[in-house]
Amino acid sequence: MPGQDARKEIGLLVNSDYPLIYLETWEESRATEILGLVAEDLNIPFYTWAVTVGFARAGGEPIYNTQEPAQALATISGLASDGLFLLKDFHKYVDQDVIVRKLRDLTQQFRRARRSIVISSPVVTIPIELEKDVARYSLGLPDEVALNQLVVVTIRDLMEKYRIFNQLTRDRMPDLVRSLQGLTLDEARRILTQAVLEGNRFDPSTIDRIHEAKSQFIKDQGVLEFLKMELGLGAVAGLARLKAWLEKRRGALTAEAVRFGLEPPKGILIMGMPGCGKSFCAKAVAREWSMQLLRFDTSSLYEKYVGESEKNLRKSLQVAEAVAPSVLWIDEIEKMFPRAGLTSDADGGLSVRIFGTFLNWMQEKKAPVFVVATSNDISALPPELLRKGRFDEIFFVDLPHLEERKNIFAIHLSRRKQDPVKFDLGKLAAAAEGFTGAEIEQAVTSSLYSAFAQKAPLSTEMVLKEIQSTYPLSVTMKEKVEALRAWAQQRAVPAD
Repeated sequence: MPGQDARKEIGLLVNSDYPLIYLETWEESRATEILGLVAEDLNIPFYTWAVTVGFARAGGEPIYNTQEPAQALATISGLASDGLFLLKDFHKYVDQDVIVRKLRDLTQQFRRARRSIVISSPVVTIPIELEKDVARYSLGLPDEVALNQLVVVTIRDLMEKYRIFNQLTRDRMPDLVRSLQGLTLDEARRILTQAVLEGNRFDPSTIDRIHEAKSQFIKDQGVLEFLKMELGLGAVAGLARLKAWLEKRRGALTAEAVRFGLEPPKGILIMGMPGCGKSFCAKAVAREWSMQLLRFDTSSLYEKYVGESEKNLRKSLQVAEAVAPSVLWIDEIEKMFPRAGLTSDADGGLSVRIFGTFLNWMQEKKAPVFVVATSNDISALPPELLRKGRFDEIFFVDLPHLEERKNIFAIHLSRRKQDPVKFDLGKLAAAAEGFTGAEIEQAVTSSLYSAFAQKAPLSTEMVLKEIQSTYPLSVTMKEKVEALRAWAQQRAVPAD
């Protein structure tokens, strides 16, 4: 049955005499189905209203002249029996004084009776006069059971309509269902249909097409991006302590760990100079733990339209939980929650509300979502984000030492089809003191261009020449580097 948890929880709200329930959801048809089942469980009639058709009992004809919101509320007031009343998109009318007053009258009338008005909408708009009478409920994205039912029905219909054969073995069906997590039922149905028809077959390649379509769809819809990481932590030079910390927590987000009594880790904050491998390490965690990697696009969070930013954040966190276990990567988190922005009223308190929503989610989340945030400027972050309990640990990534620089040179030379054995890595590493990993990579890349232009094999001398012509950030931003190290000495764990 669809939405078993939601069905039970909404039924509890009705039985608890909540006269007004605000159901936050994009899935109107799914919400209607669940509410119909709630009414069936409670043995009370179920009514729906939409401005296009008016007020009607489920399965019956609309009542004449009830399209107007005030008329719909008057009809509800005149009904003597218990009931569950779904008002679709009614949030558009709750800024009208008459509507608010009538809703307040009905909440008084409904007390100590199994009569509840449910407003379903993807946008939350609750007048201050009604705040004490409203139970807010967010309908989560469909679980694996609901998605599995959808897949079975959709594939059966496609096979009948288009003569497509099922070539996907039973053991791959769970993979197919999981590939649709993070989508509403309607979205999942459309993407599954597109993936099957695009290949004109239903087989393992359908799963790959679903991943591609879903990644693009979610990126277009909000601030999340699904990424596929090819390299693990083995491709990261140094950072031994950070790697050991992560290795100890491998598998800590599984059901087995929960049965053992472990609380799932919340996440880590990795701070340090730009170009020291923070982002690469954050992405590699997902590959190492065999989990879905999600990138939070901080630049797309703040929208010019009222309510859009909060909606984007809530939807993104909901998707991260739906596809869990997952790794949520927030790059340069100081841009998402700048300390200065939280002390200004320039945006009408939007930054404060978004920050509060995120902090509450970090503190209360139950789903196995591991947050990996990176920061180049820790001083720009609000102190509330850094206190214990938000992140499990704060790691500081310093400039690579001599042995790490040797490894970094070897890694980047190998990636560019060069044999590291033919280079004096010790000499290169010594010359690159104070260089970040990104600066070392750039030196190798630039020298390779020079070698290609000269039609000569790449040599140690060519790489050295590039190193000697570069002023690293540790020189151009010396004061900032020293200040960052001083802050981290007492407040963060060295990553290496």
